[in-house]
Amino acid sequence: MGRVKHPGPGFLPFGLALCLIILSLALIFKSWKGNISSTPFWPQRTWLRPLLGVSIFIFYALAIERLGFLLSTFPFLIIWMRLIERVRWRTLIGISIGTTAGLYFIFVFFLEVPLPTGFLK
Repeated sequence: MGRVKHPGPGFLPFGLALCLIILSLALIFKSWKGNISSTPFWPQRTWLRPLLGVSIFIFYALAIERLGFLLSTFPFLIIWMRLIERVRWRTLIGISIGTTAGLYFIFVFFLEVPLPTGFLK
């Protein structure tokens, strides 16, 4: 985990796990008092969009190594904005092109991070 002035790579996961533990304990104590409302957590099939979002992220993670950054990020953004955010086609094409190009230039030229190229080597 490192030290306080020089955190290591395990510091962030440890901090997030600690926050989850504290929030989970607060939820458990609240349920013991009986203050939990009786409304359902996912009313009227609202669980479909989060499930669709997770599945889109899984396919993106699988595709980025095979197709490369450019050929997987652009369709990912189009699918995400159309199915999850329900953005109009004209808007989402512009945002997808701009975001993909912007992220590519930030990672490759400014941060000098090698991105997966896929079969475009």
